[in-house]
Amino acid sequence: MSPKALRTLAVLASASLAGCVAAVIGHAPNSGTAGDSRARAAVAPDAALVTAVRAKLNANAKLRIAPITVNAAGGTVLLSGSVANAAQRAAAERAARSVAGVVAVNNQLEVN
Repeated sequence: MSPKALRTLAVLASASLAGCVAAVIGHAPNSGTAGDSRARAAVAPDAALVTAVRAKLNANAKLRIAPITVNAAGGTVLLSGSVANAAQRAAAERAARSVAGVVAVNNQLEVN
């Protein structure tokens, strides 16, 4: 194949693949990639819940040092990570439930 034909083929190939980039990185509608399907209005309150629950956990000296991850979706708070004992696990759940706007708590904390 001549160099000119190879260049033409390369240009055509890159032009035809240009639309695939959006599908691969998830910016194309119906691209099949996972994303946050919640409305923007729901994301902000969930972020505020995470901040408020984190503040409650940080107010407890024993929970402050524990590797606890807090996530929220639709008012449900997910606690994950580990704590030293069952009392800390229960205290973390109580702290999360005490935050206004929390609908439910999914306590996945492991006791070491």
